Amino acid sequence: MRVALALLAALVGAIAGGGGLGMALAEILTAIYGNFEGSAAMGGFFTGMPIGAIIGAVLGFWLVIRKGAPSVGQCAAWIVGAIVATIAIGAVIFENA
Repeated sequence: MRVALALLAALVGAIAGGGGLGMALAEILTAIYGNFEGSAAMGGFFTGMPIGAIIGAVLGFWLVIRKGAPSVGQCAAWIVGAIVATIAIGAVIFENA
């Protein structure tokens, strides 16, 4: 059961990490290089998204599998909370974009 929760946590971590780092890097590069045809934002997003997804997936998997991790019920509660938070943040960003 813990492995299934770890895979779910890796998926949530990949979604959150990819989107978060991609948007952050796009904003940073746009501030540095300007907004000429969106090239800085696209470059930042396409660079930051895979890196953030890999980091988020590894971190999510490791946090559930590590030795001394909380019980399965606590892990499931945290993962469900992370899923709800990811959906809520995505909805807010979608509405304000």
